[in-house]
Amino acid sequence: MFDRYFCPRVAARLRASRDAEWLGSFLGALVARGYARLTIQVYLREAELFGRWLRRRRRALTEITNDDVRAFATRLVGTTRRSNAFAAGNAILHHLRERGLIPPCPSPASTPVGQAVADYDAHLRDVAGLAEATRLYRRRYAREFLRSVFGANPIRWTRLRPVHVRQFIGGYGQSGRVAAAQIAAIALRSFLRWLEFQGRIGPDLAGAVPRFPRWRLATLPPTLADDQLAALLDGFDTTSPTGRRDYAMAVCLIDLGLRVVEVAALTLSDVDLSAGTLRLAAGKTRRDRLLPMPSRVRQALRDYICQDRSTPHQHLFVRHRLPAGEPVTRELIRGVIRRAYARVVGCERLTGTHILRHTMASRLLRAGADLKRIADLLGHRSLDTAAIYAKVDIAHLTTVAMPWPIAKEVRR
Repeated sequence: MFDRYFCPRVAARLRASRDAEWLGSFLGALVARGYARLTIQVYLREAELFGRWLRRRRRALTEITNDDVRAFATRLVGTTRRSNAFAAGNAILHHLRERGLIPPCPSPASTPVGQAVADYDAHLRDVAGLAEATRLYRRRYAREFLRSVFGANPIRWTRLRPVHVRQFIGGYGQSGRVAAAQIAAIALRSFLRWLEFQGRIGPDLAGAVPRFPRWRLATLPPTLADDQLAALLDGFDTTSPTGRRDYAMAVCLIDLGLRVVEVAALTLSDVDLSAGTLRLAAGKTRRDRLLPMPSRVRQALRDYICQDRSTPHQHLFVRHRLPAGEPVTRELIRGVIRRAYARVVGCERLTGTHILRHTMASRLLRAGADLKRIADLLGHRSLDTAAIYAKVDIAHLTTVAMPWPIAKEVRR
């Protein structure tokens, strides 16, 4: 197989190498996973150098860990070369684990910090009943806080002090984004209260988390103008499978107001093209929803499903690059929308997908929909959550606004 991807001189060198057996196996795995020819050549070159580096360090291939890959890559000069070495090393580890030549990747719960976070997550899931999206960032901040105090050392709860809490939250405040510090404070306060409930710490630590004033409905939700929305959709290349997938995901966010986690979780069985409906499984609101699909969403999904899906995977949106056929992630969808913003004048600095959800709600309100209908479509359990959109309906607000008194009327 070496001859298919390398010139005769390089192929002969690889066949004569002491690592020829696992290099050939690694090459076959890369080909089976659909890697491009140039990527295969780069990875094989790095794998060959990695094998020599291991022999100089008297390390057997069956003993390597992530630390060996990190040491091999960080010794190199140049960002591109170092990145290639990291990527090739991780691919080698994945291949060797699949063959059973090295132990599987250790579970995060095997570390002291990982075990504590796993116990906390079980409480959030089984007792508090929080959705996965909420638990995700709660776990993140709990993990970061413990690592900032203990690192990789064993956890000693008696060592926690209020100064650790203030320093952790203060680190988020240094960026100047109050919202980031607010979210970190909420998550950390929840974690510390759980530790207090477990009897591991005293009540003074949760009380040391700073509080940030938050006034409901104090701000306006960001939205896109109609011309910006049209430019965003026009920027997708609908002549390619990836472009048609990205366009379909975008119209689900824009016309249905879906959350990014809801788009990533859609399956083929959720789509009924003949009835024109889309079913959303119970998520953050703990209840299923059946949404009518606008014609643009229906056509976009029809084009994508009929033309571009060739994988047996049941998820609706899948990757068309490595690893091809795997479900898209929330990070991939956010990246798609972030790049779409960058192509629109005036939206270059936007990042979040929730802006599209806000835009959908404000468009419905301008079209005459009431807040109850908007709340139902967005999956809000309370009308108070949707009340913020009433503030962006300037046309209706002007009809109820009181006229500003003139000077003579004030003197009277």
